[in-house]
Amino acid sequence: MTAEIIAINILKIVFVIIGGHVAITRVVPLLNDFLLSFIKDRKSVESFTSLIDIFVLALVGLKIVEFAIATENPFASYLAVIQPGFDLIMMLFDYLKWVLVVLIGVVAIKNMK
Repeated sequence: MTAEIIAINILKIVFVIIGGHVAITRVVPLLNDFLLSFIKDRKSVESFTSLIDIFVLALVGLKIVEFAIATENPFASYLAVIQPGFDLIMMLFDYLKWVLVVLIGVVAIKNMK
């Protein structure tokens, strides 16, 4: 049973890494191009998509730590030490959601004119 839990959690880690890679290399550049189509300030768009990259990396790191701890390996439990750092980054993105809502509202009002 323990070998099965370890194998499943290792597969989860691998798929989280693959999903994070796809998000950073495919989805975020598409979002960048989409935003650049109607926002002229290139630096702002690139900064915003950099924040999205950081969000994806933090989410991937958080999931890797979660799945590594779930393997019930005594050495993997030491990874719980870095989990509060990932939690802090994730808490910051609660505020980023509101910035995104305001940005969408500003762009919508700007394009209605």
